[in-house]
Amino acid sequence: MKFDDAVHRLLADRGDPVITEYELFRLLYALQRAGEYDGRKLRVGKNAPDRTRYRNLVGRLLNDRYLRPDVDFYPPEEWRPSGYNFARVFRVSDVPDGSAETVTALVDPFCYISHLSAMQRYSLTNRIPEALSLSTPKTWTASRSAKIDADYGAERDADIYLAPLAQLSWPQIIRRRPVVLHKTVRSPALRQIRNEAARIAAIGETFVQMLDRPELCGGIAHVIEVWDQHAQIYVEEIIAAVDNAEESIIKVRAGYLLEERLGITDDRILAWTSFAQRGGSRKLDPGAPYQPRFSEKWMISLNAGTPNDPY
Repeated sequence: MKFDDAVHRLLADRGDPVITEYELFRLLYALQRAGEYDGRKLRVGKNAPDRTRYRNLVGRLLNDRYLRPDVDFYPPEEWRPSGYNFARVFRVSDVPDGSAETVTALVDPFCYISHLSAMQRYSLTNRIPEALSLSTPKTWTASRSAKIDADYGAERDADIYLAPLAQLSWPQIIRRRPVVLHKTVRSPALRQIRNEAARIAAIGETFVQMLDRPELCGGIAHVIEVWDQHAQIYVEEIIAAVDNAEESIIKVRAGYLLEERLGITDDRILAWTSFAQRGGSRKLDPGAPYQPRFSEKWMISLNAGTPNDPY
């Protein structure tokens, strides 16, 4: 089988609507090492693909219109091959296009659906966010290094060429949907969405995000409403996620809502009282002014609204 034909087959079999420069080269590298595809030997040389051979192959795929620069990342009126050299995000012509959730997950291997968008996915809110809310780690470089090591393994020769795994600048709209990318220090538990490339914060972590950044989750009043309606159902997942959170304020806010507001008794929740700090200025709503009404047990200002509200 010709190498180019194997690449065509592989991209179609994968079924991903877009592929990055890094991922395309990784597939070529793996094909080269395997020397066969789908049980058929490939006509390949012994040497690993270098930058020139990679660029030549991509050039052929572009000329055949099997790949083309993705229009959201490279609008036709701005695309200039001589200026960009080669695109870093390609649209695979023989594969049906994907949603904004799918495309962003393929472009950034570490990003995931978060905040109000995750709440909507889990049916925790009846609000429909206009923009798709995503998060990616601030420690992107460290994540990149770990991924490269995992993808190529210890047998990788340090002198061979590897296409770069780059953190790209995103357009404001992808697949006709506004997209907002948040950078976070958190390292949450994620889960893969069934039959999609997209990833999403696990449901317990989604509740943690509501306490960490309520302004990205519909505001503190909506967050409390969601906890009132759904926290009892997901209490085990919430407790596990809060236990894993490094920030003590998350434990205090969650402890107040679960134990004092919702009346849920659990030794694991009560253990979080050790993180309460007397004489501090901790607040239930991090974005609102401090109010003198507070929880004696959890030592936190109940500043979610006015002194007359039920919070």
